[in-house]
Amino acid sequence: MRKLINLFVFISAIVYPQQITLSNQAAIDLCNIFDIKEGIVDILWLEVDKLWHLGKYEKIFPVINLIAEIYPAEIEAYSVGSWFLINGIAPKVEGEKKGEIKNYAINFLKKGIRRNPENYKLYWELAWIYYRDGKYNTSLQYLEKAEKYPHEFVVENLKAHIFMKKGEREKAIREWKKIKEKYPEQKNIAERFIKKLERENDS
Repeated sequence: MRKLINLFVFISAIVYPQQITLSNQAAIDLCNIFDIKEGIVDILWLEVDKLWHLGKYEKIFPVINLIAEIYPAEIEAYSVGSWFLINGIAPKVEGEKKGEIKNYAINFLKKGIRRNPENYKLYWELAWIYYRDGKYNTSLQYLEKAEKYPHEFVVENLKAHIFMKKGEREKAIREWKKIKEKYPEQKNIAERFIKKLERENDS
């Protein structure tokens, strides 16, 4: 088994500097046959960490992409991969190339959603990207999808901030009140925003 793992690491070391294509399917199938996906994924995450610390950023995303192909349910692969493309690679280029990289990151997240449609996190990740771009209505659409599944405070939190950005104070107040009731640990933060918004309404 150890030799098999070493063999796969060797194969992936040859593959990951390039884009993962169908020619790599044999290595992925090898992983599936022997049910060693989790071990391989752990090794590849260690490789991502090593490349990060070595500053070899151009080699990181192909490894993350390989992780997603081996183990499609690995939510962090889509989350970290898209973040890295947008924040680690795109800022280093200009013009159309920057937009292409960002679109690739968005499509990578959408692939993750197709493979994991009942996980809120990837909907939230997309919502955050659109929020940062000022595309508030699109962001809200993905947040509404995220709310259909078990989720954390970040979903309602982002919704509240979007309503505030849009100047929709009443909707923002309702969202912060919902947060106050649903997430007691966020009560103080929610109350501060509620008071602030109510003062703005009265002014």
